Amino acid sequence: MKLTVFKNQYGFSTLAKNGEDKMYLQVQFKKGQEPNSEKARIEVEDGFFSMYRNKEGAAIPKLVIMKYKEMDEFSNVSNFEANIPNFQASYEDDELPF
Repeated sequence: MKLTVFKNQYGFSTLAKNGEDKMYLQVQFKKGQEPNSEKARIEVEDGFFSMYRNKEGAAIPKLVIMKYKEMDEFSNVSNFEANIPNFQASYEDDELPF
């Protein structure tokens, strides 16, 4: 999966769009392996979805990236927005990292 991530006050996020709807999704990297720039185009090699609870107790999704590589494709990215495709993945129980 290819994403554009943005550094913000609390860490990193990415922008998902579906027509006129937009949503920022928090992105977490392994400690010490964050991108060096404020905006980075990356290809995720290993990662999974997780969640955290905000101050009000609501569950908020986040993307945890374990392994990635940076790309040099900013000329093809419009306003640094990432379109996250709909996909289905199937895993056996013994393959899950948790």
